[in-house]
Amino acid sequence: MTAGRSNRLPVFQIRPMLAVTSRPFDSPSFIYEVKWDGYRCLAYLEEKTILQSRNLVDITPVFPDLADLHQLFRRRPAVLDGEIIIPGADGKPSFSLLQARGRLGDPFKIRQAARQTPAIFMVFDILYHQGENVMAEPLHLRKEILGAGVQAAANLVVSQFIVNQGINFYQACVGQGLEGVMAKELNSPYLPGKRSPLWRKFRHTLTGEFIIAGYEPGRGERSLGALILAVYQEGRLVYRGKVGAGFDRREEQELLAGLQRLPAAPPPFKEDIPELKKTRWVEPRLVCQVEYLELTPEGRLRHPGYRGLRWDKESEECNSP
Repeated sequence: MTAGRSNRLPVFQIRPMLAVTSRPFDSPSFIYEVKWDGYRCLAYLEEKTILQSRNLVDITPVFPDLADLHQLFRRRPAVLDGEIIIPGADGKPSFSLLQARGRLGDPFKIRQAARQTPAIFMVFDILYHQGENVMAEPLHLRKEILGAGVQAAANLVVSQFIVNQGINFYQACVGQGLEGVMAKELNSPYLPGKRSPLWRKFRHTLTGEFIIAGYEPGRGERSLGALILAVYQEGRLVYRGKVGAGFDRREEQELLAGLQRLPAAPPPFKEDIPELKKTRWVEPRLVCQVEYLELTPEGRLRHPGYRGLRWDKESEECNSP
């Protein structure tokens, strides 16, 4: 091992390593594993389990069904990187179930949901092992360390991988209706908080995180017409279109209530956009996930569908597409 030891884990100081988007490819220098549709999470395991979101929020109280992860790893203190998922009725990760859990605040309802739809921590990397920082070690060695330390259980699963056959693996994942594939260079170190081509993601559906810059009131029975979407480019907000489909009546009411609590703001876009005449602008704090077919030449999302708020992400992270 190359890094030094510490008596205490650096809780709430590590941001996860991120990937760039890529087309599927084959390479003997890469491993390929499923891209899980969940909440990215670092698990700090010592005398108890602490779960930290990618933007350094303690989400431990939301997942009491993962409170025993520290008992399932033999070589503590440790920090594991993975994805929290909740399987749906078909056995595949259900982001809607996960989002519903994330919205809960009442401890009784959280415990009830944990019994009805238990979460799984799908672990794929290790950052600290027996108190030692192993982020500088190559990925293949970190995988060996991880596999030797995990005691598999219903709520802790090690993500499996293959080597070289990235294209076939991607096609197999698409065939099973999974979100996509992660490709990772075998000798890559772990670069906390960095988006690096050492890690690449293949997605069979286009999804992205977008800032909600404003909204349009609804008509008739609808109280919320559409969300105004944006991303940051070179320090300024760029318009990406509107999304008015994908949220049910309850989500519509919750979204509208949350938006109305935000301070009003001036129009954020430099150019004049004729279709935005009835918009109510708000401070760009909220981030939502949107599924779409493609990005048009004008920079608008084609056939967008709302998939939920991403309370685990900050607006400054929304800089693509």
